[in-house]
Amino acid sequence: MTRLIFGSRRCVIKSRFDGLFYGWVIVATMWAVNFSTMATGNLNFGLFVLPMSNALHMSRSQFGWTQTTRRVSASLSSFVVGRLIDRYGPRIYIPVSALAIGLCLFLVSRATSPWHIIVLFGVVGISGLATPNGIVTSVPVAKWFLRKRGKALAIATTGLGIGGIVFLPFTQFLISNLGWRGAWSALAVIFFLIAAPISLIFLRRQPEDMGLVVDGDKVLPDNKIDTDSVTPPSEIQWTVKEALHTGALWKLMFVFAVTGMAQGGASVHRIPYWVELGFDPHIVSYAFSADAAGAATMALISGWLADRFPIRYIAGMSFVGFTVAIFLMICGFNEVFLFASTITFGLSVGAGMVVHSYIFASYFGREFLGAIRGLVMPVNLISAGLGAPVVGYMHDGIGTYTSAWWLLISLYAIGALVVVTVTPPDHTEKQSIPAL
Repeated sequence: MTRLIFGSRRCVIKSRFDGLFYGWVIVATMWAVNFSTMATGNLNFGLFVLPMSNALHMSRSQFGWTQTTRRVSASLSSFVVGRLIDRYGPRIYIPVSALAIGLCLFLVSRATSPWHIIVLFGVVGISGLATPNGIVTSVPVAKWFLRKRGKALAIATTGLGIGGIVFLPFTQFLISNLGWRGAWSALAVIFFLIAAPISLIFLRRQPEDMGLVVDGDKVLPDNKIDTDSVTPPSEIQWTVKEALHTGALWKLMFVFAVTGMAQGGASVHRIPYWVELGFDPHIVSYAFSADAAGAATMALISGWLADRFPIRYIAGMSFVGFTVAIFLMICGFNEVFLFASTITFGLSVGAGMVVHSYIFASYFGREFLGAIRGLVMPVNLISAGLGAPVVGYMHDGIGTYTSAWWLLISLYAIGALVVVTVTPPDHTEKQSIPAL
């Protein structure tokens, strides 16, 4: 795609995409991959709860454990996955993962026992590709951008929101016309056909591999970089060991642990909650499409804000939004509350997706970003995995979700209070870390 010519002290970059930085091709590709992952039982999983529970006699806690195994397996593999992305990039990794996930979803359509579902979703999670706030699609984008990182991550992230808008009503349509088994089979094929080919064709690891410069800056004679703007200070690169010596990393781990539990608890049970209140499943699917639309919209806004304001404040706003959305669920008795809650929740999700993708790159640099996020992801994923069955057990034991919703509100409130105190690590911390 590119040709790099070296003179004595000159570097000229030529590309087929004249006038277009190839990083935006990476963004577009990851947008499509993110879009496709919404077919794999993320936001649309709740639509399967009632039909599958009737057919397989699955309890709500068992549905919770389905998402737990998915997140726990992703957490166990995340550090290795992050290092693979750092070293080799996503070009081969995503198609291979998409094939494995597609096969698992097809086998879900043939399941005859709850434990089949639980095990298969555990396999789905191993690659980390179809995991919420995953590193597979966000880390490669962050490696191509610095000044424009917020904008790039926001655009790629909107694929999740648009995917939710499309796949929620489409999934309900498939369930109504093909049954839940036919729906899973169709979604498996659609996911693979979208994610695998474009990844193999277009993805690359980082700009330096193509003789390009981060943000698409031009290389001038004497190896100077023309940014056509004021260049910010060079990004400080933190190794995994160095990051582990910072208070910022441990605070972020705590924040994403408590809010991850809340997120996991809400993800599986919100749809069946509204359906059991008496709302038509098709209306609920439209409301959750509005949820996804809110996520896509706020992801764009948050990406713009992240390049201009401290990311910790955007994180705090996101967690406050979650508390409002769940409180509206507790009060909900008509469609106004249904749509108000889902849209507010979606707006908060959109901000949160950008926060997860942006904050670690902003605080610790891009060179070891995959490994650092791979170290943090188990905390987030395991807590999210525990949240789903905890809410399920509370429902099964009490008969309602009300107590569980108050628990989630408390967790999000704690996260909001702590995250606004998490400032970027000081470079003097890095200098004081003893060498091996």
